[in-house]
Amino acid sequence: MASPLDILTKKDKVLFLPKKIDLAINLIQSFIKNNNPLGLKIIIILAGARENIVYDKQNRVKFNVDELCSICKINRRYLNNNLKKLLSTFHQFIDEDGSSVGTYPIHTYRYALNNQYLYLTISEEAKQLLNNLKNKKDSAGYQFTNAISKNLIELDLKQVHKHTLKFQMLLEMINNYSTTKRKYLSLDEINGYFGTNYKRYGEIERKILSKIKLDIDKYSTISFIYKPKDDYHQGTGRPKIVGVFIDVIDNQKI
Repeated sequence: MASPLDILTKKDKVLFLPKKIDLAINLIQSFIKNNNPLGLKIIIILAGARENIVYDKQNRVKFNVDELCSICKINRRYLNNNLKKLLSTFHQFIDEDGSSVGTYPIHTYRYALNNQYLYLTISEEAKQLLNNLKNKKDSAGYQFTNAISKNLIELDLKQVHKHTLKFQMLLEMINNYSTTKRKYLSLDEINGYFGTNYKRYGEIERKILSKIKLDIDKYSTISFIYKPKDDYHQGTGRPKIVGVFIDVIDNQKI
């Protein structure tokens, strides 16, 4: 399953990302690859979407449960049902010194004071990577965090399609790091990105694109239009649809 950075080619990217920023972004993307939407929202909060994140001596971050549910657009039942999944994301990377590193970024949870508070323990490796995105002096990292935070946090995990959060991330990358605000995706790339195996464009349009567009139009300040691409060189008969053009558009009316 591909990530947004995998989908964007060198030709698409107009922003050079320093190594430490690239490492931090890949940490966030690991939650997408693991299909961990709650973990993705919390890791975005830790990356700077909400200020005043305080770590104690054990690298724990304390959240008021009701406030966390409000920020993430979830309820307590959703939170409780997804705590095991929250801790399941594993991130492996090569650090700036060339060493191979593996970590569970969020690896422990503990309720306190009759479930009024939730402590999440963050690995030291993840904490260091996330701090690289919170520095306003580092424009590349801050731009990324600022770009993804608002729209992804606003998505209601209890209601949106399972692929919406992942596609929203791709739209943010195209919108901020592409010169044309357009990206062509082959059917294989779409299947690889979403972890699906649809053979025909009609299935992709019906089961993915049309559904996530409804969600994104409702919640996001950017949206998209899509246009299928035909292969006119395959021979006789009706042209076969081989991919889709994605164009990012403004959706500020929300």
